Amino acid sequence: MAQDEGRLLIASIIGFGAGIYTFIKGFREYREYRLVADTPEIPIRSVPMGLVHVRGQARSEETLSSPVSHTPCYLFKVVVEQWHSQSRGGGEWKHLAADLQTVKFYLQDGSGNVLVDAANAELDLPRGPVREVRSQASGASRPPVQGAAAVSGTPATDTELLQYVEQARLRHFTQMVGRGVSLVSHAGDPAHEPQRQSITSFLANPTASGGGDFAGQMMRATLARHDPSGETSRAALEVWKYPQGSAAFEAALAHFAHAYARAMASSQPAPDPAAALALARQHPEQALTMVALVAGAAEPQVDPEAEKARQLALAYGREHLAGVARLETHAATGHYRLTEYCLLPGQSYDITGTCAENPNPRDEHDRNMILKGTNEPTFLISSRSEKEVESWLRKQSLWMVLGGAALAIVCLAIFLGKIGLL
Repeated sequence: MAQDEGRLLIASIIGFGAGIYTFIKGFREYREYRLVADTPEIPIRSVPMGLVHVRGQARSEETLSSPVSHTPCYLFKVVVEQWHSQSRGGGEWKHLAADLQTVKFYLQDGSGNVLVDAANAELDLPRGPVREVRSQASGASRPPVQGAAAVSGTPATDTELLQYVEQARLRHFTQMVGRGVSLVSHAGDPAHEPQRQSITSFLANPTASGGGDFAGQMMRATLARHDPSGETSRAALEVWKYPQGSAAFEAALAHFAHAYARAMASSQPAPDPAAALALARQHPEQALTMVALVAGAAEPQVDPEAEKARQLALAYGREHLAGVARLETHAATGHYRLTEYCLLPGQSYDITGTCAENPNPRDEHDRNMILKGTNEPTFLISSRSEKEVESWLRKQSLWMVLGGAALAIVCLAIFLGKIGLL
C-alpha cells in the first residue's frame, strides 16, 4: 500500500509538471494562431523579406522515396513506436523516434514560384499508412493497417522496415550530437561555416542526404585543392548528359577518366586514362558513384542542361549511398509501429514562414526562399485551407491551455491531499 501511495505521489508530481508545460505551450500555440491569422495570404510573386503567408502546389525535380509506402515525395515524417510488454500481461506503445527527411521544393501559384526549405518546419499533414512489424525473435509480422489516406506505391517489406527502424535510431542519436555541435560552434569562425554545416547535415542524416552532402563537401575540398580550374567537374557533368551505354556517354566517361587522372597526379601516381576507363567499365556502379560525387559537388549551373545533369548526379549519389547504408544496417529486433506522413508532388499546401534570400538561385526569378527564421521561428506547412488552419490552431491552443491547467490542478490537489495539506 505504501508503495502504491509513493507511486501516486511521483505520478502527481510528474503530472503537475506536464500540466504546467502544456499550459505554457498552449499560450505559445495561441500566439502562433494569432500570427497566422493576422498574416494575410499573398501571391508568391509579391513575397517580401520577412514573415509571409502563401499557398500553392509543391513542385520539384528531386524527390525522396518514403520508407513505409515507397511514395515519391519531397518530405516524409515517420513516427516510430516500440511495444513494451509488462510483466503482469499486456503492454503499451512507447515513442522511439520521429524521423523526418526532406529535400527543397518549389511552391507554385498562378503568379510564380518560391523555393521552400522545409527543415525544422511544424507539419500538419494527413496521416498516411500505418504498419506494424516484428522481428523473427518477437514473432510474425502483422499485415499492413491502412491509415486515413490511401497512399500509392509498393509497401516496404518487413526486413526493409526493421532496417529503417535501426537507421532512425542512428539518426535520432546523431541528431542530438549535431545539436550539440551547432551550439558549440555557433560563434565560431564564419570562414568555416560551410564545413560546420556539412558536418551538422551529416550528423542529422548520416544514412541518406546528410551522408551525400558530407561526401560532396569533402569532394569539393579535394577538387579545390587538386583541380582549381574545374575541368574534372565539367567532365563529370558532361557524363550525366547522355544515356548510359551510348557512344556519347562512353566518350564523356573517357574524358572524365583522363581529367580525373591528370588532376590527381599531383598527390599520387596518375593512372593511364585508358586503364582508368577499362577499370570503370569493369566496375560501372563504383565508377558512376565517383562521377556522381564529382558532378554533384559542382556549384549550381546557369545552363539548364548542365543543372539537370547535376541534379541527376546528386540523386544517383544519394540513392547509392542510401542503398549502401541499407545493406550495411542490421535489422532491429522487437515489435514496432510506424506511422508515415508525406508532402506530395502536385498537392496544395498552406505555408507561413520567413522569406529570405536564396543562396543558390537558378536565375533572376529564383531569388527568394522560405524557411524557419532566426528572429521569428513560426514556420508552419499545412495541407489544410487557410480557414481550416486557423480553426485547427485555435482549437489546439484552447485545448492545451484548458487541459494543461486542469491536469496541473488535479495533480496538485492529489499531491497536497496525500501529504495532508488539503
